[in-house]
Amino acid sequence: MDVSGKRAFDLLKSLAYVRVSGTPEEKQAAQVLLNVVKKDGVEGYIDTFPVHAGKVHRARLTVTAPYVKEYECTGFIRGESTPEGGLETELVYVEGATPVNLARVEGKVALINGRLNYKLYEKLMGAKVAGIISYSGTVIDRESETDIDILKLRETWTEPFGFTVAVNVRAKSAMDMVKKKASRVRIEVESERFDVESRNVRAVIPGTQYPDEVIDIGGHYDSVMFSTGVYDNMAGTVIVLELMHYFAAHPPKRTLRFHCFGSEEQGLLGSKAFCAAHEEEVKKTRLMVNIDIGGSVLGSEKAIVTGSEALTHYVEGILDEAGLAVEVSRDIYSSDSIPFADRGVPGINLLRAGAPGAAFIHDRRDNLKNGFLSAEGLESTARVALEIVRRVANAGNMPVKREIPDDIREKVDKYLFRKK
Repeated sequence: MDVSGKRAFDLLKSLAYVRVSGTPEEKQAAQVLLNVVKKDGVEGYIDTFPVHAGKVHRARLTVTAPYVKEYECTGFIRGESTPEGGLETELVYVEGATPVNLARVEGKVALINGRLNYKLYEKLMGAKVAGIISYSGTVIDRESETDIDILKLRETWTEPFGFTVAVNVRAKSAMDMVKKKASRVRIEVESERFDVESRNVRAVIPGTQYPDEVIDIGGHYDSVMFSTGVYDNMAGTVIVLELMHYFAAHPPKRTLRFHCFGSEEQGLLGSKAFCAAHEEEVKKTRLMVNIDIGGSVLGSEKAIVTGSEALTHYVEGILDEAGLAVEVSRDIYSSDSIPFADRGVPGINLLRAGAPGAAFIHDRRDNLKNGFLSAEGLESTARVALEIVRRVANAGNMPVKREIPDDIREKVDKYLFRKK
């Protein structure tokens, strides 16, 4: 018995719906995944963990000078509500948010270029803005075919810098405001903040000879709003379960722990929660194999090693020997291997990267009806993952050192906002 792209694709089809962190749909998907685990006779668990969430009941943006026009917008989840009657003040287009751009924005609303991020939020809050307008998409988007992203003020931003009023508009709207020299706006937002429960699904196959040497294999199963997340990343999740299916029939020498992480799209919250709740168990982990995005018809296999040069060469050797065409590089990857690397566990991030224009993430185009995913694409990555895991899990001597070199450690710290 080997891995099966068809079996993986059938499971993918049954889970091709929006599964945002903490929603009933995410809970439903977790139960489906656990049922797959149990069907293979593997010991499985659902672990719950809290996630900071919220709801925007109303968001409205109106330019009031030198012209009057309302622009469609979405409010940031966990952003501040405005006072009754709204927040009306001057609007400043801060472009690249240089010190000169931000010199006189205190008490005003800042229109930024594109999306908000940690560094930009730090700058804007330091400049004491009254509110933020971001934009998403492109200036040539068709409104009938696209959505205005619903974004969130993440706790990694708000814990050090506080909360503010924030809305998101279309790129075309932002351009219109700048072209028409909008100088004053009124923002009305009604929102609330609360916590929800998210879920990790995990399964364990004990090692037959070296049970205390553990390989963690994971992928996230949550999606973003408006997206069924079949490419990012139910594809990776069903591949993880394909590997579990194989090793349930071929018991490994080392213990394998399989993860379907929740809330990755909210900031790797599922993998962070697992590592924090299972510190002693993670100390036994020798390698983390993470699978995030896969299945594209047009694309190529990649392996990004979050570890040493020696591990990188080892992975290259395994794949070359197996005749598998994979581009191997050494770096961090913005996914669930990061919390493990933070605890000293090297990682191998596997993905089938879609060719230009042939795959979509984080919007409504990430769905099965667009036809850019296939069983063959899933099986391609599954075979890469199987070759690596099988070799490491059954080696006579553990071939991977549990170490994170200084240069990779520095990148992990920067990713986790520990270094400016």
